[in-house]
Formats: sequence, structure tokens, C-alpha cells
Amino acid sequence: MSRYCPWLARWLDNATVCQTIRLLSAVGVAGFVAWLTNLQEPGWALITSVIVTQNSITDTISKGRDQLLGTLIGATASIAPITLIMFLHWPLWVGFTIAFVPLAILVSWKPEARMGVVTLMVAILFPTDNDPYLRPIERVLAILIGVGSGTLVTYLVLHEQARRDAFRNAALTVRQIVAMLQKARSGHVEWSVIQDMNDECAASLRKVQAALEEARREHWRPLDERDPMLARLPAGIRQLQMDALVVARAILVLPQTATPEELEQAASVRAGMLRGFQWIIQRCESEAIARTGDEYRVAAEVMSSLPTENETADPIIRFVVGILLTDLRQLIQLLGEDDSDRAAP
Repeated sequence: MSRYCPWLARWLDNATVCQTIRLLSAVGVAGFVAWLTNLQEPGWALITSVIVTQNSITDTISKGRDQLLGTLIGATASIAPITLIMFLHWPLWVGFTIAFVPLAILVSWKPEARMGVVTLMVAILFPTDNDPYLRPIERVLAILIGVGSGTLVTYLVLHEQARRDAFRNAALTVRQIVAMLQKARSGHVEWSVIQDMNDECAASLRKVQAALEEARREHWRPLDERDPMLARLPAGIRQLQMDALVVARAILVLPQTATPEELEQAASVRAGMLRGFQWIIQRCESEAIARTGDEYRVAAEVMSSLPTENETADPIIRFVVGILLTDLRQLIQLLGEDDSDRAAP
């Protein structure tokens, strides 16, 4: 699409435009199904489709689950007051209060069930010419139509690929890890500054994990089978982040005195590690655009050019850098796997 119609591709890359199209589609589908089923109050289906339709499948399923569960609870709770009012001729407010108080306690304990209170009010307090028992049933049906429409549209209409988000945020996280290490090596920096930079890395890493969870819901096949690289990506970067924090701490705590030979060795180690980090960043950015192949040869060359921990003089630095290099090699190996090794047979 970007080749033949670049202006349309740029337009559809806008998150606001995509969500607008999804919302309009969800309302249209819900309205059409409500018309087919001849709902007495189709507006509830339309309202629910707007509430449920989110940017991600995970959020949509969560919203839909809360809406549907709360509605079922409220519809069930409304049966008792309807019976008391119709057959025992209890006052409306007495019957309503008997069901409302337990629901209020439930909602205070489980706020996601708040739709149950709304359903109870609609079923009891709003008069109807039809059978009162049909009111909660139609309410459940309307919510079911809205939830189903929103979920279907989120899956099918301009769905944002979670894989792209995962690798894009992975590249950002690695950049932040490199910045944290470089800040620590510059010296004369407070540990609180390093902690703040590590918190930024953790925030970006949470976005990678969220995209991973989204990717698990995109397909019926397990993610470990269809995309093992993506499935193992957050764990590899998380380990790299923890290693970098330990290395930064060691650099700040240990004395900064070193001989010219040691300085030269340290510069060599930094240059070799930086090449590895830069390759990971470029690799993640390329995967964020499209799946690429023939990277395993380049990965082998990058790993062969990495320094060894024996090139550092201080034993503590040598130990922590050795751990960082080990995990760096593992992540490079993961991102450089041959296509034939990625998917399960």
C-alpha cells in the first residue's frame, strides 16, 4: 500500500484515524445486528460497542468481559424484585432496594461489575409495555451484540500489529540501556540518575511485554510455535537491562584510577559491546517494519567481534561485564536465528 498509494498508507498509520474507523465500524455492525434481531432498544447495543471497542485486542476483551459479566449479574438480580412487584404487589422501591443493596456491595468490592447496577435500574425503574421479564433478557442480548461487534471489529478492522510494537519498543529499550551504560562510564554522575534511566528502560520494557500479550491473542496458534523470536524477546531484553544496571553500579562504586593500558583495554571492550548493541537495535527496527531473513550470518559476525571479559583488568568489572556479554551474545543469537529455526515444524 505504501508503494502504490503512499498518502493512504500515511493516513492509515495515524492511530486516531484507525480508531475512528474501528469505532464507526463497530457501531455500524452493532446497529445492523440489532436491526436484524428487532431489538426494542437497540441503543444499548450501540453504546456498548463504543465502550468495548479499544485500540488493542487485550483491552477490548477486558472491557467486553466486564460489560457482559456485569449485565448478566444485574439481569439475574432483577428477577427477584420483578417477581415481588408483579405477583406479591410489593412497592417498586422496596423491591428495587432489596436487589440494589447487595449489588452496591458487590460493585464496591468488584468495580468491574458496575454494569450490573445499571442493568438492574434499567430493568426495574424504566417502565415497559412488554412482559417485564423480557426486559433483562433484551438487555443481555443488546450487550452481547455490542460486545461481539466491538470484539470482531478490533480483530479484523485495521488491527495494529502487536509484533511491530514489540520490536519498536524493544529497540527503544536497548537504546536506553546503552545510554545508561554510557552515562555511568562518563563518571561524576549520581546513582539516582542511573536509577531514573533504569526506570525509563523498565517502562519501555513493559510496553514490549504488553505487545507480547497482545500478540498471543491475535492467533489461535501458540506464540511460541508461530513466532519463537517474539516470544523470547522480552525475557532477553529484561536480562540485558538487569545486567546493565549491575555494570553501571560497579562502574560508579569502583575506583576510577587506571593505567593507560587498562584504559585502552576498556575502550576496546566498550567499542565491541557498542557494535553488538547497535546491531540489536537495527535488527529490532528492521523486524518492526517487516519480517526479514538471512540475518544469521551477520549475527555470527557480530558475535565473533564481541570482546571477552578477560580484556578488562579489574576482577569485579571483569565478572559483571562477563555476565553482560553472555546475555548480549544470547540475544544476538536469538535475533539472528535462521528462518528455518524460528517456527516449529
